[in-house]
Amino acid sequence: MATRMMQRNNLADAFVLVNDEQTNAALKAARETVGDAEWKKGFTPETRTIVRDTLKEHGAHYEQALSGQLVGVSVAETQANGETFKKLRVTLEHGEDKTILSADMGSEFAQRLITKLDTATREHAGSEVRIGAFAKETERDGRTFVDHVATLKDAEGKEIPATPGHFEKAKERVMAAQKPMLDAGMKDKKILNQIAASTREAYFAEVAEGLSARMVEQGVAPRAAEKERSVYPALEAGIKDREGVWHNLSIYEKDGQLVGSLQRRSGQPGEYEKVPLEFREGEVGGLRAEARFPSDPEPLVVSLSRSAASEHAQAKVDVRIFAAGKDREGNDTLTQIHEHPGRLRANEALQKIPEHREGKLIEQALGVDPKMLQPAPARSVQKAPDRALGKQKGQGVEL
Repeated sequence: MATRMMQRNNLADAFVLVNDEQTNAALKAARETVGDAEWKKGFTPETRTIVRDTLKEHGAHYEQALSGQLVGVSVAETQANGETFKKLRVTLEHGEDKTILSADMGSEFAQRLITKLDTATREHAGSEVRIGAFAKETERDGRTFVDHVATLKDAEGKEIPATPGHFEKAKERVMAAQKPMLDAGMKDKKILNQIAASTREAYFAEVAEGLSARMVEQGVAPRAAEKERSVYPALEAGIKDREGVWHNLSIYEKDGQLVGSLQRRSGQPGEYEKVPLEFREGEVGGLRAEARFPSDPEPLVVSLSRSAASEHAQAKVDVRIFAAGKDREGNDTLTQIHEHPGRLRANEALQKIPEHREGKLIEQALGVDPKMLQPAPARSVQKAPDRALGKQKGQGVEL
């Protein structure tokens, strides 16, 4: 099966190959022809013509639409110049081949596409779709602006409508994020715009992660989706509470501190909630972080602790989740929401990193040997010849 990755190029007003030598050479030549100043201004019909002609001259491939069966939506993180960037990834299968569309999460194209993918993952998951886009010039206040409009069509060529409300919700978050700055007298539009852009990006990343979880739950391509989710190195654990809801923990190192996220299924089928975590030293030892789900009146407390006494060489990391509350006297209480503790393990990507920072921080905080974060080796179980097939025990999917 051949796999290619494509990305939207606004100046070409088309999709081009990622990390392709001919494409990169063509874009470099086109930029030299157009001139750096004009290139930075973005799309114009004249620039589009030059870029497309240069791509053809260099034998570089471009397409105006991408087609295939919709089998995956995910969020990826890439590193460049010391910065982390979130990417929307959409996987389309066509026969034995696969196309992965990659788009900057902060881009107008990606955010518009996500609103349509919300509908598509509910109504057309696993079915043939066609992703396109076009540049639309509009005049506002005597200036020309360009909107990069995403299109998404079903197998019959009908446009799949966007799920309403996403841009309104993103705007509400932007206003909430900007309010403290505005209340303090902030008037710097550059800073306010940066807050708005990062807040919108975070919102649509959350939506895209929910779409990914939805497709896993539907069973459209669970193996591919789970593999995509495990690309980012992290420590992970899954805990099922007493009501049967899985809480999926992901932890990684950032600026010398353990941070991460806790995700769980919400009340709606296929919908997931995800909140950030920052781990601190607990009052009675171990590490703790608060998980504040918007739908909960009180936060959940995620606890990391040793599985055995300090002198025990084979101690592992236990994960427990507590619901915070109050007793009749108004004192703070913590109630464990599950029967047995979870176990913190390095995912496949983290296992490939020798002496990873996450393990060192766990060792410093809990005294657990980083080797104990490695998953136990799989054991082969031989069935007795006179027995029928064993019962299969249903398990929750650890995302």
